[in-house]
Amino acid sequence: MANYAIVVDGVVQNIVVWDGATDWAPPQGAISVQSDTAMIGDTYVDGVFSSPQVTTA
Repeated sequence: MANYAIVVDGVVQNIVVWDGATDWAPPQGAISVQSDTAMIGDTYVDGVFSSPQVTTA
């Protein structure tokens, strides 16, 4: 079992645990990327996950 980030338009929308063998596919318009570090809200660009920048007033 491994964690997979569900990415839509370059943003992680969800994290799922998948064995990689069971018949499953991400929703239409999304991709799944194996990652132990990605979090919901992270961006995924050129194969790299990044946390969004947080600014304070």
